[in-house]
Amino acid sequence: MNARASLVTPPYEVVANVSEGRDRSILAAFTSVVAGSPGVQLLDVHHDGDHDRSVYTYVGEADALILATRALARLAVATINLASSAKSGAGRGVHPRIGAIDVVPIVPLGPAGDERGAIAAARTLGRALAADLDLSVHFYGEVARSEARRALSEIRRGEFEDLAARQSDPANEPDEGPAVPHATAGAVAIGVRPLMAAWNIELVGAPAMELLRAARGIAASMRGSAPGGVANLQALGFALPSVQGAQLSMNLHDVIRAASAGITLHSIRDRAEREARALGVQLGESEIVGLVPGAALRAGGDPKNLKIRGGWQRATIESRIVR
Repeated sequence: MNARASLVTPPYEVVANVSEGRDRSILAAFTSVVAGSPGVQLLDVHHDGDHDRSVYTYVGEADALILATRALARLAVATINLASSAKSGAGRGVHPRIGAIDVVPIVPLGPAGDERGAIAAARTLGRALAADLDLSVHFYGEVARSEARRALSEIRRGEFEDLAARQSDPANEPDEGPAVPHATAGAVAIGVRPLMAAWNIELVGAPAMELLRAARGIAASMRGSAPGGVANLQALGFALPSVQGAQLSMNLHDVIRAASAGITLHSIRDRAEREARALGVQLGESEIVGLVPGAALRAGGDPKNLKIRGGWQRATIESRIVR
C-alpha cells in the first residue's frame, strides 16, 4: 500500500457473506444496516443473483465491526429462509452455503490490527451470534480449534441440507451455540485469515453446457489440491443461468505472500486461458468479489490484462479507504 493509504487504513476488515442476492428490498436493508453502523466504513457491496449471495466488505475497529456484524446477522436470520423453495432445490443459488449469514472472515488490515486481535474479535463475535440468534457457530482459519477444522470447504461440506447430520458427529460439532442448526438460518462460519483474492472469470465461446463442463474441468485441474495445481488456490466451476454461461470461481489465499512466490492473478489467468483454449472455449471478463490490495493486481503484469469488469482500480482496497 502507498504511504497515503497506510496512514488511514483501519485495523480490521470484515467480508461478510449472506445467502441473498436477489431480493432488492432485503439487500437494501442489509446495506443500510452496515453503512449506518457507527465506526464502520462500508467499502464494497457485491450482489450476485446466480450465486444468490451478497458480500459486504467493511472496515473499522474490532468492537465496531462486531456490533455491525451482529446487526447484519439479526436481519439475515429474520429475512432468509434456506429451507424455502426459493432457497433450496431448483430455486437455490449455485454457491455453496450453510447459513443465512454464511461466512464472516475477519482480516487484519492496518498497522494497528494483528492476528491475535482478530482471533479475539472472532471468538467474541461467535459467542454473541450464538447467544443473540441461537445460531450454531463454526470457527475456521486461524481461529479454528484444530488443524482438521481450519478449512472452510470442510465446514461447508454437504451444505445446509446435510448440516444437521454433520453437526451430530462430534468431529463436526459447532464451536458455539446449539448442536442442532437453526431451522431456517442454518449455521455461520467465522474465521480469521490473511488478505485473499476472491475472483471469478466468465467463460465464453460455446453453448452453456460446454462452458460449464470446461469451467469444472479447469477448476479441477488448477485447484491446489490437484496434482500440478496452483498452491493455495481453491477453484470451482459454476453455471450462470442468467446469461446462459459459466464461470470459473477462485479464491487465492494469502494473496500477497502468494505473489511473492510468483503465484499471481496474471499467472493464474494465463494458465486458465491455455486450458480453456485446449477445451475449445475462451475466457471473458473477470470480477473481484470484495476488494484486494492494488499490489496483488499489479504483481506479474499490467492490471488491465486481468479484464476486470468496471476497471481494475475500483477493485483495490486503497481506492475505497482513501476516498
